[in-house]
Amino acid sequence: MNTDQLKDLLRRYRLKPNFTYGQNFLLDEIVLTDMADAAALSPGGAVLEIGPGIGNLTRLLLQRAGFVLAVEKDPKFLPILKAIRKDFPKKFYFEIADILEYDFQKFFQEKGFESYSVAANIPYYITGKILKMLMAARFKPQMITLLTQKEVAGNVCAKAGDLSVLAISVQLFAEPKILQIVPARSFYPAPKVDSAVLQIAPYETPRYKLEDEKKFFRLLKACFAGKRKQIHNTLSGNLGLDKNLAQRVLEQTKIAPQARPQELTIEQWIMLAENVERINK
Repeated sequence: MNTDQLKDLLRRYRLKPNFTYGQNFLLDEIVLTDMADAAALSPGGAVLEIGPGIGNLTRLLLQRAGFVLAVEKDPKFLPILKAIRKDFPKKFYFEIADILEYDFQKFFQEKGFESYSVAANIPYYITGKILKMLMAARFKPQMITLLTQKEVAGNVCAKAGDLSVLAISVQLFAEPKILQIVPARSFYPAPKVDSAVLQIAPYETPRYKLEDEKKFFRLLKACFAGKRKQIHNTLSGNLGLDKNLAQRVLEQTKIAPQARPQELTIEQWIMLAENVERINK
């Protein structure tokens, strides 16, 4: 689909991009095909598409998967989704809902699917929330393929030295990698920044063990709230740990007091959380 064809489609359905929802429609057929292929779908498998919009990725997913659940927040796309369901009545289901509030896990489990994948061109402004939602899911997807902002994709795949709360939140549960960079000109309307196809493969068995996930993330967020500060200051200032105890726990964990939050490895964060919990007992 080129720009003129997309404009004709939008005119036919009396639609226009909704900037409130961050709608930028991907036109590059090669990237769309690559995304559908990367979703690792099977003829009997299921896939969740977040924000199907005009349905150009949806139709490619339907050619590869046994079942597609599409969750779209903007009700203006209802006529397009109905047209797709007419073409694929037995393997396509959609909901007009906010993905952050819709229980897609329950949907797939009630349909009897033992696994599912996720594929989506998601709005930049809710990328972090969507990733955290998927990583926190009890019934996790087997593969996640997202088109998102290039900078965000880079942040998710960052290594120690550049880690963030988002990167750790993903890398605790999955292995992320950037498949390709997608220039802004591939979209209508063109965003101000380039995008990237981000593939996230959740671990089949946990790679890391957290003694208490809630306390771990409380520690993580408290320390990153002062990410330009040294770790001994964030432990005492943001977490409320006594300075002498903070010094002790860092010595036990073999972390330099002057280290900054983004410099620690995931293994160090886990050890730090465990030692903070033990020293507080």
